[in-house]
Amino acid sequence: MKSYLFVCTGNTCRSPMAEVIFNDLLKKRGLHPTASSAGIMGWPGQSASQNAIEAMREIGLDLSKHRARLLTQEMLGSYDQIYVMSASHLSALQQTASEFLDKIQILGDGIEDPYGQNMRVYRECRDQIFRTLRALVEKEL
Repeated sequence: MKSYLFVCTGNTCRSPMAEVIFNDLLKKRGLHPTASSAGIMGWPGQSASQNAIEAMREIGLDLSKHRARLLTQEMLGSYDQIYVMSASHLSALQQTASEFLDKIQILGDGIEDPYGQNMRVYRECRDQIFRTLRALVEKEL
Protein backbone atom coordinates (compact mmCIF):
# COMPACT_ATOMS: atom_id res chain seq x y z
CA MET A 1 0.00 0.00 0.00
CA LYS A 2 1.29 3.44 -0.90
CA SER A 3 2.01 5.98 1.81
CA TYR A 4 0.60 9.50 1.52
CA LEU A 5 1.69 12.84 2.94
CA PHE A 6 -0.57 15.90 2.93
CA VAL A 7 1.15 19.28 3.13
CA CYS A 8 -0.16 22.76 3.86
CA THR A 9 1.32 25.89 5.39
CA GLY A 10 1.26 25.39 9.16
CA ASN A 11 -0.13 21.84 9.52
CA THR A 12 -2.99 23.09 11.70
CA CYS A 13 -5.98 23.14 9.30
CA ARG A 14 -6.02 21.66 5.81
CA SER A 15 -3.36 18.96 5.87
CA PRO A 16 -4.38 17.46 9.24
CA MET A 17 -8.02 17.41 8.11
CA ALA A 18 -6.92 15.65 4.91
CA GLU A 19 -4.84 13.15 6.90
CA VAL A 20 -7.71 12.20 9.21
CA ILE A 21 -10.32 12.08 6.43
CA PHE A 22 -8.08 9.99 4.15
CA ASN A 23 -7.21 7.52 6.90
CA ASP A 24 -10.89 7.21 7.81
CA LEU A 25 -11.79 6.50 4.17
CA LEU A 26 -9.13 3.79 4.09
CA LYS A 27 -10.37 2.21 7.34
CA LYS A 28 -13.91 2.11 5.96
CA ARG A 29 -12.55 0.07 3.03
CA GLY A 30 -10.79 -2.30 5.42
CA LEU A 31 -7.37 -0.89 4.57
CA HIS A 32 -4.57 0.18 6.89
CA PRO A 33 -4.27 3.98 7.33
CA THR A 34 -1.16 5.21 5.53
CA ALA A 35 -1.43 9.00 5.56
CA SER A 36 0.30 11.66 7.58
CA SER A 37 0.66 15.44 7.31
CA ALA A 38 3.14 18.28 7.72
CA GLY A 39 3.50 22.00 7.10
CA ILE A 40 6.08 23.94 5.12
CA MET A 41 6.32 26.52 7.91
CA GLY A 42 4.83 27.09 11.32
CA TRP A 43 5.34 25.88 14.84
CA PRO A 44 6.00 22.18 15.42
CA GLY A 45 3.91 20.83 18.28
CA GLN A 46 1.08 23.34 17.82
CA SER A 47 -2.40 21.84 18.05
CA ALA A 48 -4.84 21.92 15.17
CA SER A 49 -6.92 25.07 14.97
CA GLN A 50 -10.00 25.00 17.17
CA ASN A 51 -12.30 25.46 14.18
CA ALA A 52 -10.63 22.55 12.36
CA ILE A 53 -11.09 20.37 15.44
CA GLU A 54 -14.76 21.35 15.65
CA ALA A 55 -15.39 20.88 11.90
CA MET A 56 -13.99 17.37 12.12
CA ARG A 57 -15.89 16.58 15.31
CA GLU A 58 -19.11 17.43 13.44
CA ILE A 59 -18.51 14.49 11.10
CA GLY A 60 -17.36 12.12 13.84
CA LEU A 61 -13.59 12.45 13.36
CA ASP A 62 -11.10 13.43 16.06
CA LEU A 63 -8.39 16.00 15.39
CA SER A 64 -7.89 16.98 19.04
CA LYS A 65 -4.65 15.04 19.49
CA HIS A 66 -2.99 16.37 16.33
CA ARG A 67 0.31 18.23 16.75
CA ALA A 68 1.86 20.15 13.88
CA ARG A 69 4.98 18.84 12.19
CA LEU A 70 7.41 20.75 10.04
CA LEU A 71 8.06 19.22 6.62
CA THR A 72 11.57 17.78 6.23
CA GLN A 73 13.58 16.40 3.34
CA GLU A 74 13.47 13.03 5.08
CA MET A 75 9.65 13.09 5.04
CA LEU A 76 9.62 13.98 1.36
CA GLY A 77 11.83 11.00 0.64
CA SER A 78 9.90 8.51 2.72
CA TYR A 79 6.36 8.92 1.31
CA ASP A 80 5.17 7.49 -1.99
CA GLN A 81 2.75 10.31 -2.84
CA ILE A 82 2.67 13.89 -1.57
CA TYR A 83 -0.34 16.16 -1.96
CA VAL A 84 0.02 19.90 -1.36
CA MET A 85 -2.96 22.16 -0.80
CA SER A 86 -2.06 25.01 -3.16
CA ALA A 87 0.07 26.18 -6.06
CA SER A 88 2.15 28.24 -3.62
CA HIS A 89 3.08 25.08 -1.70
CA LEU A 90 4.04 23.37 -4.96
CA SER A 91 6.13 26.38 -5.94
CA ALA A 92 7.92 26.37 -2.57
CA LEU A 93 8.77 22.69 -2.96
CA GLN A 94 9.94 23.21 -6.55
CA GLN A 95 12.57 25.54 -5.08
CA THR A 96 13.63 23.36 -2.14
CA ALA A 97 12.85 19.77 -3.08
CA SER A 98 13.11 19.43 -6.84
CA GLU A 99 14.32 15.83 -6.59
CA PHE A 100 10.88 14.82 -5.28
CA LEU A 101 8.68 16.66 -7.80
CA ASP A 102 7.66 13.45 -9.57
CA LYS A 103 5.59 12.44 -6.53
CA ILE A 104 4.23 15.87 -5.52
CA GLN A 105 0.97 17.28 -6.82
CA ILE A 106 -1.77 19.69 -5.81
CA LEU A 107 -4.78 18.06 -4.15
CA GLY A 108 -7.68 18.42 -6.56
CA ASP A 109 -7.92 21.98 -7.81
CA GLY A 110 -6.30 23.27 -4.63
CA ILE A 111 -7.79 23.80 -1.19
CA GLU A 112 -8.16 27.37 0.09
CA ASP A 113 -6.78 28.16 3.53
CA PRO A 114 -9.54 28.60 6.14
CA TYR A 115 -7.12 29.74 8.87
CA GLY A 116 -8.58 32.51 11.02
CA GLN A 117 -11.98 32.41 9.33
CA ASN A 118 -15.40 31.39 10.64
CA MET A 119 -16.88 27.92 10.98
CA ARG A 120 -18.76 28.15 7.69
CA VAL A 121 -15.45 28.48 5.85
CA TYR A 122 -13.94 25.57 7.81
CA ARG A 123 -16.94 23.39 6.99
CA GLU A 124 -16.64 24.27 3.30
CA CYS A 125 -12.93 23.44 3.42
CA ARG A 126 -13.59 20.14 5.21
CA ASP A 127 -16.29 19.20 2.71
CA GLN A 128 -14.10 20.07 -0.27
CA ILE A 129 -11.27 17.95 1.16
CA PHE A 130 -13.71 15.09 1.79
CA ARG A 131 -15.14 15.16 -1.74
CA THR A 132 -11.69 15.36 -3.31
CA LEU A 133 -10.27 12.53 -1.21
CA ARG A 134 -13.31 10.30 -1.66
CA ALA A 135 -12.89 10.62 -5.44
CA LEU A 136 -9.16 9.93 -5.10
CA VAL A 137 -9.74 6.79 -3.02
CA GLU A 138 -12.41 5.53 -5.42
CA LYS A 139 -10.09 6.11 -8.37
CA GLU A 140 -6.84 4.75 -6.91
CA LEU A 141 -7.89 2.04 -4.47
